[in-house]
Amino acid sequence: MKRINSVTKLLVAAAFFASATAGTTAYAAAEPLTVVYWSAKDCRWCTWWEGTLIGSGGEAKFLKSPEGKAVRYIVVKKPTLAAPFTERDFAADQKWLWPRVKNETDGKIKGFPSFSLYEGEKFVAYALGEPDVEGKLLPAIRARMK
Repeated sequence: MKRINSVTKLLVAAAFFASATAGTTAYAAAEPLTVVYWSAKDCRWCTWWEGTLIGSGGEAKFLKSPEGKAVRYIVVKKPTLAAPFTERDFAADQKWLWPRVKNETDGKIKGFPSFSLYEGEKFVAYALGEPDVEGKLLPAIRARMK
């Protein structure tokens, strides 16, 4: 009888653990997902995204979301909106992005704040501003979450 109770307790504990961890499943795409946030130091719209003006920007909300937790989030910020991106605007671990920006956009991004989604180093989606984050970026990330 004691053996049956021990087995029952073990099964109940396993079922409890499985149900408790079901909502915290890790997401993984075929390749790592990266969101690149394109910004400039003098971009007032970027300060809204970052929450530096009112303290409750979309960036914090995104990073706390399941989609934000499923991606590597990197920031590429140039000194001023008026200038194109240059190689020196990219940190060492971001250098793989420089040829793409240089060759595909001549150093110019379409607007700010904007976001590019990559699966590995393959471009997936582009979002301009918070409406596109909701309408384009998040659905593209969700489609790749498993």
